[in-house]
Amino acid sequence: MVAAVAYLLISLVFTWPLVLGLGRDVPGDLGDSLLNMWILAWGAEHLPRLAIGAMSWSDFWNANIFHPEPLALTFSEHLFGQTLQILPVYWLTGNVILCYNLLFVSTFALSGLGTYLLVRDLTGDARAAFLAGLVYGFLPYRIASIPHLQVMSSQWMPLALCGLNRFVTRSSTRGLAAGTAALVMQNWSCGYYLLYFAPFAPAFVLHRMWAVGRLKDIRMWTLLAAAAAATVLLTLPFLVPYAEAQHRYGFERSFGEVVRFSANVWSYVTAAESMRLWGRMLRYYPHGEGETFLGFVPWILALVAAAGAVRSAPPATGPQPIAVWRRALILVLATVAVLQVVALLAAVTFGGFDTRVLGVALRARTPVRLLIQVVLAVALLLLVSAPTRRAAARLSRSPAGFCAVALLLALWLSLGPQPSAGDLNVSGFGLYRVLYDHVPGFNGVRVPARYAMIAGLFLATLSGLGAAELLKWKRGALAVAIAGVLILAEGTAIPMGVNHAWAQNEATPPSRVFPPPLAPPVYARIAALPAGTAITEFPFGDAAWDIRYVYYAAAHWKPITNGYSGAFPPAYHRRVAWLRDVTADPEAAWEALLESGTTHAVVHETAFAKPEDAANVRQWLLAHGAAVVDRFGDGDTLYAVRPQMRM
Repeated sequence: MVAAVAYLLISLVFTWPLVLGLGRDVPGDLGDSLLNMWILAWGAEHLPRLAIGAMSWSDFWNANIFHPEPLALTFSEHLFGQTLQILPVYWLTGNVILCYNLLFVSTFALSGLGTYLLVRDLTGDARAAFLAGLVYGFLPYRIASIPHLQVMSSQWMPLALCGLNRFVTRSSTRGLAAGTAALVMQNWSCGYYLLYFAPFAPAFVLHRMWAVGRLKDIRMWTLLAAAAAATVLLTLPFLVPYAEAQHRYGFERSFGEVVRFSANVWSYVTAAESMRLWGRMLRYYPHGEGETFLGFVPWILALVAAAGAVRSAPPATGPQPIAVWRRALILVLATVAVLQVVALLAAVTFGGFDTRVLGVALRARTPVRLLIQVVLAVALLLLVSAPTRRAAARLSRSPAGFCAVALLLALWLSLGPQPSAGDLNVSGFGLYRVLYDHVPGFNGVRVPARYAMIAGLFLATLSGLGAAELLKWKRGALAVAIAGVLILAEGTAIPMGVNHAWAQNEATPPSRVFPPPLAPPVYARIAALPAGTAITEFPFGDAAWDIRYVYYAAAHWKPITNGYSGAFPPAYHRRVAWLRDVTADPEAAWEALLESGTTHAVVHETAFAKPEDAANVRQWLLAHGAAVVDRFGDGDTLYAVRPQMRM
């Protein structure tokens, strides 16, 4: 398919120079990407054992970090969907960096392709569909999400909507099967989208059924119910371990943490700093997960789509005369509605205003009250104006109408339980708060800002619908081509940074990691240790190094007491308190080491910021009877904590 090849080529350009080092370089920083590579390797290594019955389903979740705590795989995303994608490459090469990079590049291309297929079905125009694919595949928000493969892996959402749309509009059971499979793969690929996208898919189906007049089709309902049941049955086994972990460890995201990782109204004019066009100018409110800029051009196209959807032909009987008083009333109500919308936008964006014009007090401070006033003004306008009712009916039944509502909902939800603009709380009501308080699972995730990707999908679909409208104009093809170029310009961050190392308290790690077969020699030595071995690596509790220990745990698969993930068990925090500085209370630190089940320790001398700290750990181990097993030229030393375990 020409579109697929085009999206792939653009993806390779957009991620340049990653293609030059697919098997050795890591896009972005060496942080969460290392955790995700370990998760992928764990799945690829253990799925065959799971398939032949050599490992139980419960044991699959007991991954080899945070020893001796069970269910370590549930502390972050399980990436089962991505693991299925990389299995052949991993089994052939053993190079998890290559697998990760192929997945990473594919998220751009497949997201573009999925949106292309969806919008082509909705519009019948491949040119408009291709532009929509450019919007979603190369959304500026993706650049801010580079370290988070699970967030990037959003390609299954448009593919699911495409398949479901084909079923509703063409009665295609193949489309239903494909849409259901895509939805399951999305659930298996990202826990956030499992929760966040769940209401949008059935709402889309219901809207399409209503629009094409198939709400009374019993066969369709039956098949949809079967597809829903299959989706639940295939998703549920992945939810049970997380529920068990939440019960065991009491994992719950605090209200303050969720607010901190929510989008801000100004986040939508805050771009990732590495973006070439807007990165330096659009830095209005940078904060954690707060760079949710979606571009400017797609919004213009979305307005064109909305205008095209409300445009209606005159009634068959010709235009009816309208009384002067009714025209005046319609004009007044329309003006009031527009002013209320402007006031609402002002309140949401910068807290509103409180002023006087010609002696008249004008106040717009409360978004909820203003929203109610907008609804009332529009309701009255619909009541008195037949043309407005016809336009509203067209909009409500059109894909543009659904996408506009879905876009606004996703934006609202992304603002979290306490919406704000800059440092100002602009609303007394956050829709996300209802989900956080009442829907299971929402109190276990912390980043409402990731609704921005779902908003991006519906904005991209609207952009495609807008492009289809433009293509009806005399110079529409040229306008769409220019829009496509501008969309790519808004989303580019070439060259993409790779191998960015970061530090916490200890020395900065090297700006390079190696595939497990080429791991530092200490890990090959650990792999040769007997079953029952458990490793603790020092320095302990430093995130920049712990995440590397996790990554290299894929080189030996022995349990390690260190860990890094989306959540941390309480026992790990207690170990950090004792083992971060073993000189504070040497005996308590030793007891903590033994209680963890550690049989061997690794001291990475070059990882310590201060050489004396490495010497302190070394002396502490020897003073408590540990024995040197092996020394390595890169400064690593392997100790047997219990000398009888020495090999």
